[in-house]
Amino acid sequence: MMKFKRVLVPFVVFSLLVAPMSVLTPASAESIQEIAETEVVVDFENLPIQLAEGVTLEELAEAINEPRILESKNVTIIENSSEDEVIGERQMVFSPNAAPVAKEDDSKFDFGVFTYDEAAEADEANEVDESDMNEVRAAKPMSGYPRPVGVFFDHFMTADWAGGDIYSNVKVSAVIGSVSSVSATHSITRSVTKDGKYRVERTNKPYWRPPYVNVTQDRVRANAETYWWSGEFTGTVTFQSGNSAPINTLKEVKSILTNNKGEIYPDYVDPQSNIELIKPPTDMVPAKRERDNNFRNKFIDHYEKYYGPPQYFTWDEVSIHHMIPLEYYGSNEMSNLIPLLRYPNSNSYILYHDNVTDWWRSYRKN
Repeated sequence: MMKFKRVLVPFVVFSLLVAPMSVLTPASAESIQEIAETEVVVDFENLPIQLAEGVTLEELAEAINEPRILESKNVTIIENSSEDEVIGERQMVFSPNAAPVAKEDDSKFDFGVFTYDEAAEADEANEVDESDMNEVRAAKPMSGYPRPVGVFFDHFMTADWAGGDIYSNVKVSAVIGSVSSVSATHSITRSVTKDGKYRVERTNKPYWRPPYVNVTQDRVRANAETYWWSGEFTGTVTFQSGNSAPINTLKEVKSILTNNKGEIYPDYVDPQSNIELIKPPTDMVPAKRERDNNFRNKFIDHYEKYYGPPQYFTWDEVSIHHMIPLEYYGSNEMSNLIPLLRYPNSNSYILYHDNVTDWWRSYRKN
């Protein structure tokens, strides 16, 4: 016969039982630590948890700021389905030996809900003896007691540059406790700049019952154009008790920059100088600027003065690339230049010049 352990949880758990369900995000979880604590009965050891392949219990505990779920002995790892995968990458990343560069957050917990759900006492009557039930009533003199419940979703952007499509993808990455259904609105969005206002292009309305980790995925498609692309995912998670909670954004949502073919603009940083390849805005209009005939020699002198002789390439192996092209009034200044590899040279650390110039051939034409 199962015994329930007495543990301390924040008083906000008690308030959830008499108020509308709310979402506990990492930020809000920190704020409730200052609230007085009270004793309730929560069984973390037998808490059922499903994790997608590649997600650890430790990562989940950190994401929801609830280390006690590490006590669970009822964890199931389910492999992700590999069917119907979309051609593409979350990011095209080069120069692995370069200094760290700010990149997209690769969290598996981009959207989700985590709370303490009120369960009817009768549902657990067969799991505890009378003496234990007396402890439950004493700790929380109302019907039922709180149980941790939640669902988390992983968002990622992909592109099919053969078909000219962009996709916003959402998968279930973790399920905590007893979940009945997920009702959501999933949109693919676009913006002229990464941090600008994103406009909805297309929308799906997925309904998952129940949310099995290995098969629960939703994908929204848009025709490729030169934009920053991202996604939105909102909705409601309903628990087996009948209670529900809204899906919340927990992390920075993924975004990609593509051209009209759907080719993803590369992330690249020079491994020695840490010069980062500039990501352009998507609304530039042609305005030709003349090339400085001596820009290559000026850049070589500048590079060696500030970063030393090149250690990852020789100067005859590289082109000096204008990151914002001269066709779009790009500057000949040093801040707009970066060395990129020429074919047929081979180098594991340097991005090919043609990879970038090919992307620009399908930049928006006004």
